[in-house]
Amino acid sequence: MTDRMSLEDRVVIVTGASRGIGAGVVRAALDEGASVVAVARGREALDAAWGAEERVRCVAGDVADTDAIIDALDAADDLGGHLWGLVNNAGINPYYHPITETPLAEWDDVMRVNLLGASAFSRACARVMIAQERGGRIVNLGSVAGLTGLPNIGPYNASKAALDAVTRTLAVELGPHDILVNTVAPGTVATEMVEDLFNANPALRERLVAKSPLGRIGTVGEAVGPIMFLLSDAASFITGHVLVVDGGRLAAG
Repeated sequence: MTDRMSLEDRVVIVTGASRGIGAGVVRAALDEGASVVAVARGREALDAAWGAEERVRCVAGDVADTDAIIDALDAADDLGGHLWGLVNNAGINPYYHPITETPLAEWDDVMRVNLLGASAFSRACARVMIAQERGGRIVNLGSVAGLTGLPNIGPYNASKAALDAVTRTLAVELGPHDILVNTVAPGTVATEMVEDLFNANPALRERLVAKSPLGRIGTVGEAVGPIMFLLSDAASFITGHVLVVDGGRLAAG
């Protein structure tokens, strides 16, 4: 029986790849036989995580920077195989205050990485996938924040809601090329970014756990699994979808 989760002889680009969910996706993709281009801002962290991996090429740069996109595509070409997948995982959420107290510069910071960076990478990779005529997968990392009105992180909420719209639009535009585009929208997952937020707001963890039907926050592995599914042949009739992975938090109201 064919393993429909296999990524053998395929190349996947993962942004935000030095830690958290991104690092988890890199490891899982390698385990499924893929070669991976790992993209993140910090060269040192990238090399520490993936420098010893033969089937990984590390690209240090800002996801909204054209040079980083060009370098990532060059690295994908160097790995051989064909460019099959893009996981737009890079994202920031460093601010925590009401919209009425949010400077416009903070909106620019968040939108540039979370929305423009993902859109620019998607555009560039889609062009390559179309030219290859072998289909492909794009998975955007959204958030339940894009589906709700969580207080004090307005720019982040807006960036993720906008990314969902990009997902749906790309799914329609790229469908004729058998390029499937979906969003995975995690709830609260124990990543370094979330831990930083908890450290700045200690009561926030307790509130979120209390509202979860499962009584806990998610693990990185629990977010990685759905991403890998959407990258695989097993998800060959799913596109334009926002897959919520939140332990039932939205269902609980």
